[in-house]
Amino acid sequence: MRAYAEQVQGLGAGVEQVATSQYQARNRAASEWEGQASEAFQRWADQQGDDGDVLAQLFTKVADAVEMWCAEIDTVKSRMEQAKQVASDGQLAVLVDLIYPPKPLPLDPGGTSLPGANSSGTSAEAEAARARLAQQETAYAEAQATVKYARDLERSAHEMLVRALDAAKGDLKAIPQAEAWEQAGAHPSSPASAAVADAAMVMESRAAEATKGMFEQALQQGPAAVHVAWSSLSAAQRADLIGRFPQMVGNTDGVPAQDRHAANMTTLNQQRAGLLAKLRDAEQRARESYGNPNGMNDIALEEVKQAHEALKGLGRIETAATQDGKLLLGLDAGANGRGQVIIASGNPDTAQHVVTTVPGTYSDVGDAMDYVERGDRIIDRAKQFAPGETFASVTWVDYQSPGTLVNASEGRFAEDAKGDLSSFQEGLRATHEGRPSHNTVIGHSYGSTTVGYAARDNGLHSDDLVLIGSPGVGVDTAGELGVPPENVWSGTSGLDVIDYATPSPNPIDYLLEEPFDDHHWFGRNPSNEYFGARELPVNNWSGHGGYWDHPESVDGMAKVVANKTQPTDGVR
Repeated sequence: MRAYAEQVQGLGAGVEQVATSQYQARNRAASEWEGQASEAFQRWADQQGDDGDVLAQLFTKVADAVEMWCAEIDTVKSRMEQAKQVASDGQLAVLVDLIYPPKPLPLDPGGTSLPGANSSGTSAEAEAARARLAQQETAYAEAQATVKYARDLERSAHEMLVRALDAAKGDLKAIPQAEAWEQAGAHPSSPASAAVADAAMVMESRAAEATKGMFEQALQQGPAAVHVAWSSLSAAQRADLIGRFPQMVGNTDGVPAQDRHAANMTTLNQQRAGLLAKLRDAEQRARESYGNPNGMNDIALEEVKQAHEALKGLGRIETAATQDGKLLLGLDAGANGRGQVIIASGNPDTAQHVVTTVPGTYSDVGDAMDYVERGDRIIDRAKQFAPGETFASVTWVDYQSPGTLVNASEGRFAEDAKGDLSSFQEGLRATHEGRPSHNTVIGHSYGSTTVGYAARDNGLHSDDLVLIGSPGVGVDTAGELGVPPENVWSGTSGLDVIDYATPSPNPIDYLLEEPFDDHHWFGRNPSNEYFGARELPVNNWSGHGGYWDHPESVDGMAKVVANKTQPTDGVR
């Protein structure tokens, strides 16, 4: 943004030079040319010079506003780092930009006192625990106050820049020659008038670019900063960003769901056209390589198949997205050849309960709607457990899932996706209106691995995790997933081939006194008692993809989503 401010300042200097040339032309006319035509030209040149000076000042004002915004954002970053340092010094958990509140001390078995309160041997430990908790609570309060100050300053900085840009646009329209400049830009009669006309015409687009730059700067700071920036924009500026940069807005975490949907719907036809072009290209290459022994024909035919499946899936998505209650929160139909998408049933910004489902191997634009329908079954059942409460189900296929079973044995897909999944979940928190929602993340098959990696390394900003038919989640115990173990659920059917098709590659795992299926490709089986998760009811006759077809597992997931489980449910 500072480089942008310098560019705008340079434009202002250029306009000022053009205005000076108009004054010089007026002076020459006064000394060398007589008559009414000369006087008329002098008045015109004088007006051009005066308006050029005003335009140059507008560029300077915009550049100054951007510079001031940069200085304020520097202060925001400094205060956020200060808050994290306070939290670390106070022995609080800090994960990336998230500061976790202190955990309350556990009660004794009677539920009435701290550990050690009735035992002289451990009273010192209890006192130390109380002191540590007090220190953490003080640090948390100070860190939260610093974060609030930083966010308030950030919002104020965005609003100040927005006002400056709006004022610049208004002042531009108020210049008497503005309309004439636009005409001169189309049909310039002189290099000088053309230059001023071009500058006037670019002012509005520059102001829009400044808004985009502010938005992109916030994007680098994460979903919370994006939401602050987006909230500071006027309705007209939001509409302008959606119109100019729909793919950027539609795929940015921290933008409200309704606005993401509006942006993504504008790109849907464009993305269909892109897929059709890919299909035609692949079909042409398939024809040209027919009969060649180098394998290129097989590659082209696979691309043809993928494009056909993506187009079919995109059609289903478009049909669903035009229905009431469905929101398109992300779309890149051509990503990785198979496409990526995020689609919601219900509005996650207003729902009391939000569940995000992460599918596994083979998932893409082509089959996303299958998981949307499965998610709908869960929230339909959850509504029966919590009458009168509101729900939203999100299907998150915004990553390159493994395309083959061989690829599914590699952790790189989960590694690549974990940051995006964490960011999306953080964005749900940032854009939610009113009281915080109860959020659940469900991972199926390789999707559970992606969920596990994200929870382990980035945090998922979720209340409950559900792992279904999992080949492992990157950890060996539920306590390593960033949520209390009692909020981690896992279920695997007795007929699920995942138990037999994903054996651990580590020979040491087979020396442990645990059943053969206790360790999978990505760590201990989360459905094993040693993992420490609560057991999700499943139908043992269910296959790997059949968990949504049986009432046991549907009811189990629905109760978790509705936050209607009992303390004894699933305890092993």
